[in-house]
Amino acid sequence: MSAAYFPTPVAYPTPRTRPPSAGTAETLVLVALVLQVIAAVVIIGLFLLLFGFAAFHTDRATWIFALVASIVGGLSLLFLYCAYEYSYLRIQRGQYQEAQAPTLVIGILSLFLGLLPGILYLVGYLKLGDAMREGQAPPGGYGYPYSFPPATGPTIPQLACKGCGRVYFVGQFPFCPNCGQKLGT
Repeated sequence: MSAAYFPTPVAYPTPRTRPPSAGTAETLVLVALVLQVIAAVVIIGLFLLLFGFAAFHTDRATWIFALVASIVGGLSLLFLYCAYEYSYLRIQRGQYQEAQAPTLVIGILSLFLGLLPGILYLVGYLKLGDAMREGQAPPGGYGYPYSFPPATGPTIPQLACKGCGRVYFVGQFPFCPNCGQKLGT
């Protein structure tokens, strides 16, 4: 005679779901980056215009303006690179904690350079905090207010009294304490 053995259940890794706030943070940072790219194009366009004007005029003030515009254009490109590399790419990779501090710093600095991208970065920073909290919560909403933990362990069978209808656990009483009728059979 042979015995049948059930295969042991294998725990497959569950796919990591992305918290909804992470998608919002990524979108906010992307919109801020697009606004900064537009501003950088305008600044670099002004630099080229001033440089072309300075090529035909030998005024010292014109060359100083061109030099200042080129420094500001270079800094805006460096700022764009840092925002993309340290904030946006880290959010895309799911590294929310690593992206949080750079997003805050870039948001504060962007407030001085352009108000709207700075606000978007700061809201993105707040959404990254929400994404980290959402990522730590167990799936299915367990851990939130008004939810109950999943039932664990075996359940004890119950039976109802045929006389009064009260429910008791099997083996708890031989007779119903309420009406005195025999429980079971």
